[in-house]
Order: sequence, then structure tokens, then C-alpha cells
Amino acid sequence: MAKVIFYKRYLYIVDRLKSVPSNFQDLHKLVMTKLENEDLSANFEFSARTFDRDKKDILDLFGILIQYNRKDKVYYIDEDVEDPSVSRMMEAFSIHQALKEGNKIAPSIYLENRKSSGTHLINGILHAIQNNLQITFTHTKFWEMEISKRTVKPIAIKESQHRWYLIAEDNRDDRVKNFGFDRISDLKILDDKFKPIVFNVEKDYQHAFGIETYEPAQKVILEFSWQQGNYIKSFPLHASQKIISDTDDALKIELYIHPTTDIVMELMKYGSEVKVFEPKSLQKKIKDRIVEMTQLYQ
Repeated sequence: MAKVIFYKRYLYIVDRLKSVPSNFQDLHKLVMTKLENEDLSANFEFSARTFDRDKKDILDLFGILIQYNRKDKVYYIDEDVEDPSVSRMMEAFSIHQALKEGNKIAPSIYLENRKSSGTHLINGILHAIQNNLQITFTHTKFWEMEISKRTVKPIAIKESQHRWYLIAEDNRDDRVKNFGFDRISDLKILDDKFKPIVFNVEKDYQHAFGIETYEPAQKVILEFSWQQGNYIKSFPLHASQKIISDTDDALKIELYIHPTTDIVMELMKYGSEVKVFEPKSLQKKIKDRIVEMTQLYQ
């Protein structure tokens, strides 16, 4: 139970300071109230000394530095330096807490009924990656409905568009490929070890929109209606997104990405709310898709 109190306390502190810089008194009130609500506060006192230890533990465990603003006399967390994995963990914790509170009497939060994206494979694949163990599995290629048996050397796990992918070197041709978790079945970890593979996942996928990189990365210029532009500003399409112009009529942005099918499908969903200016090759792909769609209804 003591360990549960530790971790919950850490998460309550981080969750609070990410959104609202606070002094110790406010943190104390928040933490004790949260623990009392979960019947975890008995025989426990959150003191200033405890908080000092918590700050060190939070830095060691999560890599999150809690800083102090002497002018305003509050503690805060600089979100710009936060690790994405920690951010995701905190997001999951916040949702978990909200669900617990919101469903005590009657449901107040309704989640999408999604099919599993294969996240049950993460632990096994991660073990294989960390121990340089080859894995074998059955892979279904949806586009061609081709089913094959693969043996690979796992390199990393990558998330894209709410889906999970295994990045691995395929023993068939020694090429690095991606395999969607939702297309993997009969996963087995082998005893066969391999030498670590030098492959910079972050560098190789930094310009990817989605998971594919078969087209050379290049500048893409898009113009959105002002209505849709507000959504694009609040939730950028890609990390490379830059605003070229923002007027009362339209938002024009620049991306630097691989113009693959993934971005074509993304842009198609915006319909007449977006126009492709560059490159011309991407503009043509969109035009061709529109023609094909029109022919379906003739």
C-alpha cells in the first residue's frame, strides 16, 4: 500500500504543476484531499520534507524537473522539456482518475468503442528488443490480403495515427520494415540472438506523415478555410508545420513531409476545406482521387 501512495502522490503533484503553478500549501491540500478520497491518507502526512524527497524521486523516475519561481513563490513544470512518454503516461493517469470520479454513481464519460490495436504485444516485443532476440509471427498485408510467416530482428516500437508498429529488419531480405501490430498474430520470441542494429528511428521517420517514407521528403503547402484553419492551428498536422499566412479568409501552412498515401487520405477527409498548392505531384494525386470518386456516382 505504501508504494501505491508514493506513486499516486507523484502523479498528483505532476498533474497539478503541469497545469497550475502552485505553492506548497495548495499542493498539500490537493494531495491530502485526493488521498482521502481514495482512503489512502490514514497515518500519512505530506510535509515539506516529504515534498523535497518527492521532487528528487520524480526527477529520477520520470525525468521531470520541478522548478521554483521565487518571484511568484510557486512550483512549476516546464512542459516544453517533457518526454513524450511521460506526457502520455500523465494523460492516461488523468483519464483514469476522471473515469473513476465520473462513474461513481452514473456514467459521465463515454469512450469510443475501439477494437484493440495490438497493444497486448508491446511487452513481449519490448523484451525481445531489449535482449536482442529474434521474433517470428504471422503477418497479414491488408492491401493485398497476403498472409506470410516472418522472422525478424526487432529494432523499435513506433506509434502513428493511433496505431502501433514494429520496426524490424526482415530476415527475408535484410531490409528494415514496419509491421502493424493489428496485422501480427502468433507472435513467438526465439532464443536466437542478433547483434544490435544501427538504425536511427527518429531520424528516418521524422518527416513521415503516418508510417510510410517511400516518397522523398519535400515541402508541402496547403491552404485551409478559416474555419478548418482554427482546428489545424490547435492540432497541427505534423511537427514541421509552419504558418505562412493567417487571414480572416484562410490559413496557409507549410509542411516538410514524405507525400505518401497517408497524407493523401488525410487531406481527402477535409474535402473542399483544403487546397494543395505544392507540390504539383501531390495536387495531381488529390485530383485523381476526386475523379475516381466522382465516377463511382455517375
